[in-house]
Amino acid sequence: MRGDEVAPHSRPPSKGLWACGVLGKAHGLHGELYLNLSPEGLEHLRMGADFYVARSDQDAPQGAERLSPCAVTRAGGTDQRPLVRLDLATTREAAIALQGMELLAAGGELDALPFYRVGDLIGLRVETVAGDLLGEVSDVLEAPVHEILQVRTPGGASLLLPLVEEVVSVDAEAGVARVVDGLVEASADDPPPDLKASSGESAS
Repeated sequence: MRGDEVAPHSRPPSKGLWACGVLGKAHGLHGELYLNLSPEGLEHLRMGADFYVARSDQDAPQGAERLSPCAVTRAGGTDQRPLVRLDLATTREAAIALQGMELLAAGGELDALPFYRVGDLIGLRVETVAGDLLGEVSDVLEAPVHEILQVRTPGGASLLLPLVEEVVSVDAEAGVARVVDGLVEASADDPPPDLKASSGESAS
């Protein structure tokens, strides 16, 4: 999931933006680049209908000017080393200029996937399916495989919960994130070691 917005004159994502990967080394003379895949990036590439590029460096401008719409005119290579060609580049030089940008997908089959903006998750009450209070979402952290909810317990401690359907279900309208029973001890102030907070960067 992502919370970026596109420029006013471009076609906006119908529901959300999904990371495909970061554009890597140029390949050949006609604008192809290797795609350094994000988690599930290949599926996002196959399922998406609309595509955008965004600078991945921290100094890139935020908000409406960050994304540029594009079309994926060719996808090839292997599942391990995919290649893409975008309509933004038809030469090797133009492809090199896109290196380091992130390729994002939207629309199509991706609209059927659950999508939440970071702002929708911060402040949610967190409880077990049985109704035991665990705390409140204080942050959303990026991780290599999936995003992680950082939860502040009533006693002030922190615990981390993977944001995957098998573990956490989100009811944004009710303001509640429900965690499967048995994952966290009844005493949220002393979570299991693998769920204790660790340092990390906030999701963009």
